[in-house]
Amino acid sequence: MTRTKSRADPILLTFEPMVDSQCARLVLAHYGLRYRERDYMLGWGSLVALVRFGTARLPVLAGGGITISSPRPMAEHFEKNVPEERKLIPAPGALRYQVEADWALYNGKMGGWTAQFAYFHLLPERRLMTRIFRKPVPPIQRALTGPLYPLLRLVVKAVVGIGPAQAGQALAQIRSTFDSTDARIADGRRYLNGDRATLGDIALAAAAAPLLCRAAIR
Repeated sequence: MTRTKSRADPILLTFEPMVDSQCARLVLAHYGLRYRERDYMLGWGSLVALVRFGTARLPVLAGGGITISSPRPMAEHFEKNVPEERKLIPAPGALRYQVEADWALYNGKMGGWTAQFAYFHLLPERRLMTRIFRKPVPPIQRALTGPLYPLLRLVVKAVVGIGPAQAGQALAQIRSTFDSTDARIADGRRYLNGDRATLGDIALAAAAAPLLCRAAIR
């Protein structure tokens, strides 16, 4: 049964087209948590989060007595209230070691490669990206997105590290990672580590989502 969101639900502050934003959504969905998402223009959301919650790093989940920045701390917080078989971060041991390695690969490395490759090809498409950037944000920011697009583009390029060489290297790394992941799950397992979803699966899904169009990785 669908439950209506209420003002009591925590707020997720995000910059929508960002791997960590999608990762946070998947983490919260895994735990079945309700929230209200508020998307902001690049930079604007970080300023709001800094002033209101003391951190400029998005995404931020705030409300109900909590303020948590970025998806990994969100998972660590909500792990406390779920049974062992539903935990995304296993207890210390061999499985935990593998999950930490998966997180470092798919969120730490592949997330960056995805951003470099995708933004290198998409940022020159001003009309397309203006629509993408302005769609989820409040009216004032929506009106500013078009005029400020050249500045937004420069900021993204500087933060992500974008250029022809970086995009080519990122694509090679992405293909290699997909190949090794395909080999790993070739035995028919449901998830990276068998029948149990872990934080590594969340990270892979978030990093791979922008790349699932076949034309993008040819």
